[in-house]
Amino acid sequence: MDTDLSFFRSESAQRLRAQGRERGFEQGLEEGREQGLGQGVARSVLTVLTGRGIELSADQRQLLADTTDVDQLNAWLLRAVTATRAEELFG
Repeated sequence: MDTDLSFFRSESAQRLRAQGRERGFEQGLEEGREQGLGQGVARSVLTVLTGRGIELSADQRQLLADTTDVDQLNAWLLRAVTATRAEELFG
């Protein structure tokens, strides 16, 4: 019994595969941008705190490193500018 595989070689199938690859590529780029932005903001938080002489505990550093929510990271960056203690940052 032979199976007809011509559909998988058709122009429509090729177009659908190309669209899927393009969507996957675009999604990967967006996720990469967000991840890179998040890492950059996290580094900025550390830079501001270091410049202000505020040290983070190992747990606080890990929380900062593990956070991917850019809005949360930006909020911490704003707090880092005026915080006097690390607890004020995450509180």
